[in-house]
Amino acid sequence: MAYLVPVVNSEMRVKISRSARAVLELLDTKRSPLAVKDIRNELPYSERTIHYALRQLREYSLIEKKANLRDLRESHYLLGARAAAFGFSVM
Repeated sequence: MAYLVPVVNSEMRVKISRSARAVLELLDTKRSPLAVKDIRNELPYSERTIHYALRQLREYSLIEKKANLRDLRESHYLLGARAAAFGFSVM
């Protein structure tokens, strides 16, 4: 498990898995919405682990889920507004 500590208030910590931390950092470096298959190609985790990480990050509102309007079977994920409080750059 990993902890995210906000830049402003260091007492409030968020406990997430290491895979969730890796997904969050990947979304920060790519700076564009990514689908699950794109995340799977970049990280050494299974698709099931990536889905679990995305669910964790959505619970804390650190990422947002957007529908892919060209293919509604697929969703894209990008950093949420709350991720800026933890030092990640939001578009």
